[in-house]
This record gives sequence, C-alpha cells and structure tokens, in this order.
Amino acid sequence: MDSLAHYFRHLCLRWKWNRARRKGRTLRLRLGHFCEFFSALNEAGIPYVVLRWFDEVPLTPEAERGAVHDIDFLVDAKRLEEIIALASKFPGPVKCDFYSPTGRRATAFKKMPYYPPVFAEEILSNRELARNSFFVPTPDLHFKSLAFHLLYHKGAASGIPSGAETPTEANPVRSYASLLEQMGRELNIPIERPYTLLKLHDYLKAVEWSMPHDLMVRWPQQHDWLRWLARHEENLVRPFAEQMPNLIVFLLRADAVEPGMESKAVELLRTKFCLLKIERLDNVQIRRVMRSVRGGNWMEHGKTMLVEPRVALICDDPSPKPVAENDPFRQKYPFVTNENAFFKNEVRAQLNGLFPARPKRVAIHGSDNALEAQHYLLAIYGPRYAEAWGYLQKAEEKRT
Repeated sequence: MDSLAHYFRHLCLRWKWNRARRKGRTLRLRLGHFCEFFSALNEAGIPYVVLRWFDEVPLTPEAERGAVHDIDFLVDAKRLEEIIALASKFPGPVKCDFYSPTGRRATAFKKMPYYPPVFAEEILSNRELARNSFFVPTPDLHFKSLAFHLLYHKGAASGIPSGAETPTEANPVRSYASLLEQMGRELNIPIERPYTLLKLHDYLKAVEWSMPHDLMVRWPQQHDWLRWLARHEENLVRPFAEQMPNLIVFLLRADAVEPGMESKAVELLRTKFCLLKIERLDNVQIRRVMRSVRGGNWMEHGKTMLVEPRVALICDDPSPKPVAENDPFRQKYPFVTNENAFFKNEVRAQLNGLFPARPKRVAIHGSDNALEAQHYLLAIYGPRYAEAWGYLQKAEEKRT
C-alpha cells in the first residue's frame, strides 16, 4: 500500500473508531494479510489474543476470500491507537471485533466489558502462540472463556441442553456441545457428560470463573436462560434475604483506605445505618469478591487500572426508604429497592472533599437490594457464608 493510500485509510479507521466510541459500539474493522498483521502486533509487543476458533483464522489470501466468520480479538485498550495504526496497513475482507478488559474506547459489548475485567486480564496475562502466528488463551483459559461465552452470552442459542426447564436451539450455528466436551476430555475437566448449561455454570462457579449475579441481571443482552439462571442464583439466598431485608453491604476500595479515610467512612455510615460488622478482606477474599461481584468492574474511574476491594462494611438500615415499582427513581435504577442504598454517593462525595485526588476516588461500592447483599456476603465469606450470616443475624437481633 502506498503512503498516500495508507494515510487516508488510517484517517478512515480513526473516524470509524471515534464513531464507535460516540455511539457506544464495538470497534469492527475489515482486515486481511493476517500473517503480516500478526507479525506487526507481535513485533510491537502489543498484548492481544484471538479468543476462539483458531483453526478458522485465515492465514492465506485464498482462506481470507473464503472466510465466513468474524474474528474476535481481546486487546489491551491502552494500545488501541497503535492497533489502529497497524490495522490501517492491512485492509481485507474479514470482519474483526476488538474487545478489551476495560470495555473503554469502543471495546465493549453494548457498553459493558465483554468479559469481567479480572477474567480478561487473566487471559491476556496467560497466552500462547498458535499456528506459529498469533496468540491465543492457554488451553485451560480457552475452555473457561469459551464456556463463559456459550453459557452467558449465547445461552439457548448454543444448542447445549439447559439442564432446566428452558428450551435450547435445536440447530445451532456450530456443534458447540460436542466441541466443548472434546476440549473438556482433553483437559480432564471434571464435568459429567453430557454437558448442560447448568453443569457448566456450576463448574465455572467452583473455579471462580462464573458471571457475577449482579452482572447477570444487568447484562445488556438478556435471554430466557440468563433470566432463569439469575432467578436460580437468587433462590439460593432468598431465605436469608427475607430474614434480613434491610441489609446493605458496602465495600471500601483500595483508593479509600488511606489513613483517616476508613474511619471517616465508618463515621458517615453510622449516621445512617447500624454497622453490624467491619470485615477487612484477606487476599483470598479480595480475589473472590473481585471475581464474584461486579463492583463497577473494579476499574479506576476513566482509567484502565483495577482497584481492589479492601474492607466490607456490613450494615442494617433501621429506616429504609422503599422504592415503589412505578416510581420514576425505580425506572432509572431498576435494581434499587431502598433509596438509602445511594447514601454511598454521600460517603463518596465527603471522602473526595476531605481527601482530594485526581481523578476523584470511586472509594465505595454497595449492594442495591437484599438479594444482592446476600450475594456480596457469599463472595466475602465463601464456605463460611452460613456461619457469618448467623453471626450477623444475631447482631441484628441484639440491636432490635
């Protein structure tokens, strides 16, 4: 490609990128000459993987002309300008979608990260070369990420039996079930065959790779299976939620544990709630919470850095403000049942006023309703959930 043509193509791709950013869409480019494109990415040291269907990646002009499927990339969003510049040198017929751990800069799926950031970062940090040309997830992460995609993104469209009362597609685009079972056999994945969506979900939960419940209900492409699964997860904790309907769990992040900040947050919460327990999270709990609670994706505001939860502040609300179903507030925040859950905004504002920083600190997250609070507790306490819940119930009964 001559320099003038390259210059105009680069401008065109940047225009597409900026348009995708404005519209909240995923960056999609048509590319070719993949051997050269991958070599350029590799030489530049840009972290990326092709997420799946590695054998179908076209590495010859003939294969490119016959390609019928898209290529899904997971890339480092910080390097996107370089990727655009390189992509402008390799035009072609194959549609390529670009996702990133953060979902920023037109690399989201309907404005949400395609995979939770902690999962996506794990994929990018554990990759290997395929076909001596391009990087892919390691076999274990390939299985987990593909199972995640089929289970939560595609659902019934995957054709994998649900294992529940929801039907599945009789004629899926690919034989997803047999492909996944073959991978499972090769990797000795401990899932009983034949696979079902419910068995896959239970396995991903066991290895801390499932979609968090608070993400399930917010996922932008809802379908019958995902709705059923969300109710299934809710029913596991519903009896506990009904006994403590006014519980709110707040999580202080690493950007809110500087000297004086935690004590101020506790002081502010005590003006509104009965603080039942302060739980300082150990490394196991931090990992589990980040993988089991959406928490605003645990991203630094406007940046690409993951910020850990450090302290859980478990509160009971003595004076809840219920939100009616037809309340305009409920239309904007459909999962909030108690307006006082938004007291976290006051805490955040006070902390930013007293401890200024740029960008402003996100500082605190909180559960939106009683069921979500129980899922937070599950993430915090794991196998000690029932024991911890009993302690909290006794504390609440003693207070009343």
